[in-house]
Amino acid sequence: LQLVNGEDAKEDEEKVDKAIKNLKKAIIHNKNFIQAYTTLGTAYFMKGLIEEGIKANLQALSVEPKFPVAHNNLAVAYLELEDYKRAIEHCDIAVDLGFEVNPALLDELAPHRNA
Repeated sequence: LQLVNGEDAKEDEEKVDKAIKNLKKAIIHNKNFIQAYTTLGTAYFMKGLIEEGIKANLQALSVEPKFPVAHNNLAVAYLELEDYKRAIEHCDIAVDLGFEVNPALLDELAPHRNA
């Protein structure tokens, strides 16, 4: 996914599709490969497939409930879906686990904390 550079949309899409295919294979070979789940989630997010990305990150949490990257990714995804309660919940868990959450995410969630 790091090879996606925005210079050629078709080429970038092919790279993301290839990454998804390879990440799914990696997960088949190792059901506990939590980084593969979260990276797969990111690839889905890049394609605009938010629900699939959420599922991938939830799978990561089923393997390791305290994996902060998955919580951060879920916070971003739920924010995208305007599910502020879940976004805040996962953001706070990521912070509590020591993850350095992007300040922009915290700023976007701030108005929804007491809603």
